[in-house]
Parts: sequence; C-alpha cells; structure tokens
Amino acid sequence: MSFTIWNVLVLVAVLAGLALFVAAVVSIASSAATSLEKTLWILVTLMFPLMGPIVWLAVGRRSIVANPADRR
Repeated sequence: MSFTIWNVLVLVAVLAGLALFVAAVVSIASSAATSLEKTLWILVTLMFPLMGPIVWLAVGRRSIVANPADRR
C-alpha cells in the first residue's frame, strides 16, 4: 500500500480537524460557563465540526471570561 502526498495531506487535515474539535470540547467543558451555555456550545461544535470550534476558540471563551460578574 503506497501513500501519495495527497493521502498524507488529507490525513493531516483530518487529524488537525479532530484535534481542533477535541481541544474545543475540552475548553468548553472546563470553562466558567453555565451548564446551559456549555451544552449549547457543545451542540454547536457537534453540528458544525469545523466552524463551531473555531468560533468557540475565537469568540466564545472571551465572552465567558469577559463577564464573570454576570455568572450567578
């Protein structure tokens, strides 16, 4: 079985996407968000496996940390 450069590139892309997804889910689970917010963010990451984690890592974490007084 011989691998071409394209096979290797696809494998790297899939593994990078999987790592991004896992990192986002771990980040969501360990965040200071409420249970409802965590559930919604995890659902978003499941429905949009590439864009969901990117949006969480770019925007979601900051919005949760920026408003700690609102957590009651």
